[in-house]
Amino acid sequence: MKKFEVVGESSLELEKKETDSNVKYYNKKMAKSGVNEDGNSDVTLKNDEITELNLQQLNIIPHCNSKEDPQINEPSALPDGALGKEVDSERYDHLNCNESDESASRRNHFNCCGNGSSALNLDLEDDAFESIVTLDLLPYEIILHIASYLDSKFIVSTLSKVCSSFSDLFNDVNFWKSRIRRRWPKEYPALPAKDPETFDWKEACIKRELEFCLWSNVAKKLDYFVFEHGLYGAVDTVHLVENGNLLAVGSRDRYLNILDVTKLTKEDESSPVSCRIFCKDNAHDGWIWTINSFDRTLSTGSWDTRIKFWDLPTMAQIHEARANSAILCSHFESNLYIAGSYDKNVYQFDPRLAGVLSKNCYHRKPILCLVANDNYIMTGSEDSTVAFYDRRHTAAVVKKQKLQQYPMSMSYDNGQLWVGDKGGSVHLLDASSGDLKLVKTYNVGHAQKVTGIIHTPGVLITCSTDKTVKVLEPNLDPGLIVNLTEMTSEVAEISYRNGVLACASSGMCVGIYKRRENDQQ
Repeated sequence: MKKFEVVGESSLELEKKETDSNVKYYNKKMAKSGVNEDGNSDVTLKNDEITELNLQQLNIIPHCNSKEDPQINEPSALPDGALGKEVDSERYDHLNCNESDESASRRNHFNCCGNGSSALNLDLEDDAFESIVTLDLLPYEIILHIASYLDSKFIVSTLSKVCSSFSDLFNDVNFWKSRIRRRWPKEYPALPAKDPETFDWKEACIKRELEFCLWSNVAKKLDYFVFEHGLYGAVDTVHLVENGNLLAVGSRDRYLNILDVTKLTKEDESSPVSCRIFCKDNAHDGWIWTINSFDRTLSTGSWDTRIKFWDLPTMAQIHEARANSAILCSHFESNLYIAGSYDKNVYQFDPRLAGVLSKNCYHRKPILCLVANDNYIMTGSEDSTVAFYDRRHTAAVVKKQKLQQYPMSMSYDNGQLWVGDKGGSVHLLDASSGDLKLVKTYNVGHAQKVTGIIHTPGVLITCSTDKTVKVLEPNLDPGLIVNLTEMTSEVAEISYRNGVLACASSGMCVGIYKRRENDQQ
């Protein structure tokens, strides 16, 4: 039996009191479990049945002589914050054993002080004794190790709110940087942020973990649906609105359909039919080629040269504008609609006014894709160039970048311009500093045209006329997470929001991947 240092007690007295106290402690626990303490029960512990008490189960670090028992480390070797740390006497006043001789005879005394400078005498009969070690007393190294097994959303929403020290620890940008780099060692973000102080590493980590968890477990976390009811032509454009709850579908039969994605369920086989909540068979006089939205207004652009604006959710038409040629791509923001057209021009409209605000030509062939931010407009054309110009001075092109194959799709986020081209390649261009620089060209595995591309801090998604959709890591060197092959026809465009991915198909249908109801984040 191990010997414990107790001031004023002989080793013989200690052993006897230790045994008595152990009996009382275990009998008390048995009583709480429905076992009597009168000694009549077979499971009640007697003095002669106890030979040693496992102090580790009681959260006690014995103060022992390492020479007598070399397997026990000196308490002074314990890390800061563990039991070896000196305990706040005021916090544990109820455990102090400076009492009368009568009450002292019922207690066992242990030296639990890590550095031996003082002793904390604990009452084995006090239930609070078992909860002396609390989470906030653990060393930061252990806390960080525990956190590595928890998802980032739980850390932010729960663990960081335990105490002020946890709040400081889990709001430190370096914690989130190292967490991302441990899990995904490739360079991230793909381009350094123009202003590193404004890049939200915590939010980026949350999004990366959510997206990776979702798309690396497609069979368990996503359901796949096909909408084809009432479609009589190839679907060229899809657009998710209302945080992914509604899906607008435009097709070559001139139909505009609105689907309620929340109604899609595997339990109801008719849901891919009943999910349609709006259908207008003569929305345009030509193919509907581009759909966009801002706030509660939906826009549609067509080969009939018209742009129409619709109120959500009533779908009443509220305005119409017209260009001189087919509308092939668009960008929609507050009080401004920007369109790329077949006649090589970039048009700007105010949805509240009649007429065109401006019209500028930057290319020698039709404009196939277009994106914009607060300062610049970026366009891709069939002339194999990407144009980049200041929207405040639309008469002058700031920069042009020539590609080997003409661009067909674009996505812009945080200074990164991702471009998919006719040959199946993906290009990364730096558009962060008022310039346009080709950083790298990737072969992500597409054999034909890259018709759609979406980049977010959490994921990179591409689609192609080779009938596949690829979900990739948003690194400088995008690694494949999953290759989606459920589509049976060419994929013309994709839209992604809040765990819902919609794929427009030339096979007169729309493929929809939806996060399962029991896996909502």
